[in-house]
Amino acid sequence: MPGMTAWVGLVLLGEPKAGEQVFVSSAAGGVGLIVGQLAKIRGCRVVGSVGTDQKAKMVKEEFGFDDVFNYNSEPDWDATLARYFPKGIDIYFDNVGGKMLESVLNHINMNARIPVCGMISQYYE
Repeated sequence: MPGMTAWVGLVLLGEPKAGEQVFVSSAAGGVGLIVGQLAKIRGCRVVGSVGTDQKAKMVKEEFGFDDVFNYNSEPDWDATLARYFPKGIDIYFDNVGGKMLESVLNHINMNARIPVCGMISQYYE
């Protein structure tokens, strides 16, 4: 099921093109890992966010993301996204919603796509 979710969200809704900038929240999750790989196959630059340094290492070294950041270590997400996406974000695959989505909107490019897969940040509010 994660593969189909990733495929529909990224490929059918996001329509990635070579050279585009893709950001994946919850990149170490089942869907996020597949989204990153599908985007890389299509020639995109992929950055993910995760909750631990161990996950960051795994996502980058084992799953081929270009860059990854630990959102707990880098709490100023606006500054972090500006550093990783100086030219803006073309596709944001959203698995978390909330404040991460709010930060992303400050860096989203014209004609960008935001496939929304989850809103885990809102589940307990």
